[in-house]
This record gives sequence, C-alpha cells and structure tokens, in this order.
Amino acid sequence: MPRRILVVEDDEKSRRLLVDVLGYHGYEVAAAENGESGVASAIACAPHVALLDIQLPGMSGFEVLAQLRDAAFEQRIPAIAVTASVMDQDRRRILAAGFDAYVGKPVNIRQLLDTLEKLLAPAP
Repeated sequence: MPRRILVVEDDEKSRRLLVDVLGYHGYEVAAAENGESGVASAIACAPHVALLDIQLPGMSGFEVLAQLRDAAFEQRIPAIAVTASVMDQDRRRILAAGFDAYVGKPVNIRQLLDTLEKLLAPAP
C-alpha cells in the first residue's frame, strides 16, 4: 500500500513539482494550496506525512501544524517544513514549534526523499 503524503504549498509550480516527484517515487499524494484546505485534506486523506510550506496565505504552516496535532486526529501526523526561510534561527524556530524535520527551498529532492524515508521507517 503506498504511503500518503499531503503537500500544502501555495506556489503552484513548487506544489506541482513536489506532487510529480513524490508520485514518481511511489507515494500517493494529496495537495492543497492553502492552510485551510490543507487541514481539510488531512482529515479526508489521513496522510502518513505532511509537507507544509511555512509562508502560506491566511493560515500559516505553524497554524496548520497546530491543527494537525489537535486531538481530532487519531494518529500524530509527522510534518516536514518546506520553506525558503533557511537561516539558522528560522530552522531552530521551526523545529521548536514541533515540526519533525525541515527542508529548505529550493528543495533538494534527495534530501526530501531521505527525510521522508526516515519519518516513515518503522520504529525499531
């Protein structure tokens, strides 16, 4: 059974690239262009991992993460921040907010795939 990934990205080209690359690598991908539709998609598709842009219109990636971690979800959804905010203090703030991992933009596909595999690996 393929693993489901939710991509929440407002930039259409970036979203399409992530969807295409992840689909090519065998993932089932749901995509949303803003935080509100991202949360709705998470409820509908129960992803194994969420990729969240931080700078989204309306609801930020931080707010989406908070809602994904709400008790309404049966299981904790691991989340990867995918963002152009690449300064050390940005990375620390993102990880301190509860993201499981961080991938900077432009996205290094190998790094993203490796990070996904680590998050999806069964616990030892």
